[in-house]
Amino acid sequence: MMRVRNFGLAIMLAVVPAARVSAQGSLSGLGFGYPVGGASTRTGATAGAFGEFDLLSPINPAALGSISRTVISAQTEPEFRTLRAGSTRERTTAQRVPLLMLAFPVRKLAFALSATTFLDRSFSTTTTSDIIIDGKTVSTTDQSDVRGAIADLRLATGWRINNRFSVGVGAHMFTGDNVVARSRIFADTTKFGNVLDSSRVVYFGSALSVGGEWRVRKGLAAMASFRRGGGIDSRVLDTVRTEANVPNRLGVSVRFDGIPGSIFAVGIEQQLWSQMQSLGSSAVVPRDATNWHAGAEVAGPRLRGSPMLLRAGYARNELPFGVGSRVVNESRLSAGLGIPVAGEQASIDLSLQRANRLLSGGGAKESAWMLGVGLQIRP
Repeated sequence: MMRVRNFGLAIMLAVVPAARVSAQGSLSGLGFGYPVGGASTRTGATAGAFGEFDLLSPINPAALGSISRTVISAQTEPEFRTLRAGSTRERTTAQRVPLLMLAFPVRKLAFALSATTFLDRSFSTTTTSDIIIDGKTVSTTDQSDVRGAIADLRLATGWRINNRFSVGVGAHMFTGDNVVARSRIFADTTKFGNVLDSSRVVYFGSALSVGGEWRVRKGLAAMASFRRGGGIDSRVLDTVRTEANVPNRLGVSVRFDGIPGSIFAVGIEQQLWSQMQSLGSSAVVPRDATNWHAGAEVAGPRLRGSPMLLRAGYARNELPFGVGSRVVNESRLSAGLGIPVAGEQASIDLSLQRANRLLSGGGAKESAWMLGVGLQIRP
């Protein structure tokens, strides 16, 4: 039996290597965890396609150049997963708060503070088995609890130079810790005492991101962003244990909004996850990933004088962690709504994503539903 619980923006990162999918009931939680990405609900509804120019997604700091008033944003995104490996079928649930953001204009500049989930891997496993002690068979229950993720805290500024160009820069702090607790409970407690062991590892890293937007002509724009990863280390009792680098990231996208009331976008990104290789054990082998996505947003029926926004998208992603030499690929379909609540003062975004993950070589498949709810307030 296995149950998984992800505690929102818990800033923890697991280092326990995942040698078998069946050991934790999830393809997306292998290695250092699932790359949540920290995108807004709007971007999630377009399968990531709007990430480069969506000011609520802390990806391209140049997107902040379009802010004209203060924005406060928060969201939640539970995930419901089903893993199939041979005749084994496991259901797990993840609860996340992947993004909190405050953005505000100051004269010709705009600033933003955000907290996002970068990697997420929290789970619990419980197994019952028989072991032999002094020639006698004893029944035991073993449980492992891992509460891990890593958070990306960003301070960014954007500047709209003129009607054609915007630029931005962001400073990132990656921080968290990993708590692992293992227990063994014996069925016969009169002869054997229960065993409990725990460990805690703390993480700290940094990165710098830059971005730009070029409005090529009316209705057509190109965006690009680059994150340069600094060092990241793990510490036990204030002693550095391992050192690596935050993955470099490069993203490029094209937006077309030449049709009134509609936006279309396509994009591609690459993250060099292999730069994290030395942060964990030799059993964890990060792989560089290339992802691409396409999405659209169109104006729908009007509600209280403002149009509802209809969104959809499709993406193909490569997850950074697999099993041995086998990799995990993900395809994702998404849809969503943007609902005005109080005109320009507040709105609610909804997204529904269907992800299918496949371990190369067959043998394990995972499907997931991700429900996103985001709230934006513009005082």
